[in-house]
Amino acid sequence: MLQVIDEAVDKLNALGREAARRADDGASYLNGLTKEAAKRADGGASYLNNLTREAARLADDSAHNAFERARTERVSWTMVAGALGVGFVTAFALLNSKKAAVATSTAMTGDWFEVLSVERRRIERLFKQIAATSDEQGLKRGRLLDALSAALTKHSLQKENVIYPALRGSDQGASSTHLAAEQFEIKTYLYELDALPKDDPRWMRKLKALQHLVEEHMREEEETVFPPFHETLSPAENARLTRAMNREALKLA
Repeated sequence: MLQVIDEAVDKLNALGREAARRADDGASYLNGLTKEAAKRADGGASYLNNLTREAARLADDSAHNAFERARTERVSWTMVAGALGVGFVTAFALLNSKKAAVATSTAMTGDWFEVLSVERRRIERLFKQIAATSDEQGLKRGRLLDALSAALTKHSLQKENVIYPALRGSDQGASSTHLAAEQFEIKTYLYELDALPKDDPRWMRKLKALQHLVEEHMREEEETVFPPFHETLSPAENARLTRAMNREALKLA
């Protein structure tokens, strides 16, 4: 009887020892998991810190490159502000926005007469690109027509809202009325070209008619009307017209 009890006690002790061992193993395992989790958390924090430092470095590099580019190209916020007739802060913002592409590109060219001449050359290049397309290139024609329409709209807005009104008060008053009427014809052609299917046989003929009208219109301006008007104005008056015209360009940005 005593032997049976001793064996039972031994088994209970053995079970207790096994339970304690397993408990120790479990605790050790949990400690290992805790350490691993802590290590991964530290690694994650370190990784995030590295990302933050890299982002800060890239931001610094971008800022440095932007200022270096501005210095290399000799473009200053003060120059842009003066060309556009806006404040320093506004000029800084414009050089970091879509408006810069629309207004600053021509604002830095020179006075209003030079700006219009630069735009004329771009419009002529667009006409040549469109004329080189075939009836099967409808999508390309559509994209180029959009670009041409945007260029002509900007060009005409500047003249209709600034240059033509200034002309009315000079000896070229009659010319301003005639030129403004031709601008309406140009807009009508653009509307009709947009409405026509780009593979319609009439489309290219209408484009050629528009090209002829635009080229004759701009030739009259640049060879007959604008030069004497430009000469009659003082440098200050020409500068004022330039600022006013560039502000009109911003309206389309």
